Amino acid sequence: MKSSSAFLEWGYQSNAPIRTLWRWLDCRWWQSLYMLTIFAIKQSPSWGMPLIIGLMIDWVSGEPGVTPALVIFGVSVQLVLLAGNVPFHTYYISMLSRLTRQLEVRLRRALVTRLQQLSIRYYDDNESGRLQTKVLRDVEQVQLTSHQLGEFGVMAITSSVALVVITATKQPLVLVVYVAVLPVALGLTRIFRGKIRPVNRYFRQSLEEMNSEVSQMIEMIPMSRAHGVEDSATNRVDEKFDRVRYRGRRLDRINALFQSSSWVTFQLANLMMLGVGIWFCFQGLISVGDVVLFQALFNQMLMTITMLLNLYPQIAKGMESVRSIGEVLECPDLEHNQGKRTVDSVRGEISFAGVDFHYPQGDAPALRGIDLDIPAGQSVAVVGPSGSGKSTLVRLAIGFRRPTAGKIFLDGTDMEDLDMRSWRKFISVVPQEAILFEGTIRENILFGSSDCDEVRLEEILQAANVREFVDRLSDGLETRIGESGARLSGGQRQRLAIARALVRDPRVILLDEPTSALDVVSEKLVQEAIERLIQGRTTIIVAHRLSTIRHADRVVVMESGEILERGTYEELANRPNSAFRKMKALQS
Repeated sequence: MKSSSAFLEWGYQSNAPIRTLWRWLDCRWWQSLYMLTIFAIKQSPSWGMPLIIGLMIDWVSGEPGVTPALVIFGVSVQLVLLAGNVPFHTYYISMLSRLTRQLEVRLRRALVTRLQQLSIRYYDDNESGRLQTKVLRDVEQVQLTSHQLGEFGVMAITSSVALVVITATKQPLVLVVYVAVLPVALGLTRIFRGKIRPVNRYFRQSLEEMNSEVSQMIEMIPMSRAHGVEDSATNRVDEKFDRVRYRGRRLDRINALFQSSSWVTFQLANLMMLGVGIWFCFQGLISVGDVVLFQALFNQMLMTITMLLNLYPQIAKGMESVRSIGEVLECPDLEHNQGKRTVDSVRGEISFAGVDFHYPQGDAPALRGIDLDIPAGQSVAVVGPSGSGKSTLVRLAIGFRRPTAGKIFLDGTDMEDLDMRSWRKFISVVPQEAILFEGTIRENILFGSSDCDEVRLEEILQAANVREFVDRLSDGLETRIGESGARLSGGQRQRLAIARALVRDPRVILLDEPTSALDVVSEKLVQEAIERLIQGRTTIIVAHRLSTIRHADRVVVMESGEILERGTYEELANRPNSAFRKMKALQS
């Protein structure tokens, strides 16, 4: 089975959904032929039954050449075919299920792979609820559509071929009536296609908006409860529910009109076919049994066309989901690392040379003319008021954002020439809010690191002050921490994040206000852990609390996206009228 990356290399064309699905099903021609043969065998009893009925009627009516032996032979063959339907049908559906379920997994893996490759800017512009809908609901719709096409679509095609062959053999003139029905079916499809497609698109967008709103509501429940605004939060979600209901009902009405129109049209065609068959019989062109035979065959053909038409709304949903998935898989906003130099080792030198950065929707530059050299092993604290550009500086150092002007050099090499995925293997980030997942303490600490033995883990637990609270838990390191670490305090979560950083043994540490939301006791424990973490490593510390950066080698003061002052903690604290001294006075 090909990897998701291999399929991404093939490309994804949402403007050619059928061709894309066929390619991603990865079904060889000989597999298709084999499956088609199995399907024809299992479906053959439905084609043989009209022949048996016509044969019996001709025998009863005394048609010349129809003998009891011929009838017995025909019935025997039909019984054998009926007996084989169950195993052959089960086998065919099993093969079809394997293909479509592989497609389902393949699409989800490809989406997850692409989501890991997209730039961080992409996530600033797209809600997580929308992306979850694409990975879950849209892929499910594609799998369902593929399965139904593989079952009912193939049934319609093979049945139509079989019925045409039987009719052409018995009486070719009847084919004229068959052909007359096809333009009607195609006309109905064309009329409703233009209406169903946009309604499906609006319905899908409403579902994405609803999922995003529900996701945000769940995240905001503690805040909603704390401020007593549960009703407001509920009303916001109710608006999305109402929109989904309105657009869903509109889609259901169009689908119902489409289905009923096709049913009435085909019933009229059925009456017309009966009249033609009787007229042919009076003319001596066909027998009485043939009238019943052709009527049954025509009914089957109408059923297959009706089946396809009734399947069209589901196909439309599937095709819309293909386009929705394409919004991710075809998105050009990637972090391009292919063909760039891989980083095998890191000293930790970081240099900003005339760096500007402007957010796409921002009114003013977030950074302007930043020149900053950080030697390997040195710790630099970045301070300043909110909105001064501190966190943006860190995001640029990680490579999550790229300068709009100027250059960033890592160990003397332009960042644009490096595979940033390999660079990040040598860095660790401790954000203001520790990013944890539902699992055990051990699993969260060792996330992405499989080569840490118990001795090394114990050293890390002590260094990060994690052992201080783990020993008080009944399950120790195997304690489950809840979603986002909800069962731990803020200080405990930060110490877990520091332990995770230590496991990686990074050369570069980026700390984005790691103690800003902690009480005094927790801050002291976290600060001790940070001091152990940064020893001998290049470190950028973004801080609001100036008391936490006393041991930094240098302090950089930022304001309005520019570096206002730089120096040691003592130099800036003792410099008359310095911005740093004023900030320190406000916090004392």
